[in-house]
Amino acid sequence: MLKKAYSFELIPLPSVVDFETLVSDFDCDNEKLNVFLREECPNYERERRLNTFLLIDKDSGKLAGFYSTSIGILTLETKDSNDMPEVEEHNYLNLAYFAVDYRYQRRGVGTSLIKEIFRATQVVAYYAGVEMLFLESLDESVDFYKSVGLQLIGVSPEEYQENNVDTSDMRFKMFIRVDDLYQKGYFPYENNFIANDIEVNE
Repeated sequence: MLKKAYSFELIPLPSVVDFETLVSDFDCDNEKLNVFLREECPNYERERRLNTFLLIDKDSGKLAGFYSTSIGILTLETKDSNDMPEVEEHNYLNLAYFAVDYRYQRRGVGTSLIKEIFRATQVVAYYAGVEMLFLESLDESVDFYKSVGLQLIGVSPEEYQENNVDTSDMRFKMFIRVDDLYQKGYFPYENNFIANDIEVNE
């Protein structure tokens, strides 16, 4: 059986003319994410708490997926060379929300979209100096994020589940460093390196 080829357009939320109609049919099999997209996402965008991008199927005009990002600081308690406690702060791009409609899942769409986010991370790092892409994953998504190169911080869902701990409402911290993305071949787009002429009139 031949696999279907898709062509998508990734656009920022404010560019959408009829947002309510576009998202009305979206279903990623997670009602909390569905509700966030339909009811909360536009307010978050207006308040500049998050920036959201929508993945549109060019052939059908359907919403295939979306992601929302913000900037954050990861604070870690460590010890210095004298074994004294100290605090480290690491800037990161936060992948706050990420979802693919169930009709597009297991077709490579999510993997393609996360790779686009990797390139976006490099653009942000180029301008703002973030050190990593960071997210808090649902238990069901940890393996997907691992498959594209993110590392899990702390205990895995399986380890909790082995001790009869319900992980359905837990979030698992994961990250990938900007340097690791470079090593994997993810770079900002060429036009991000083009110098812009700046004129100053005294």
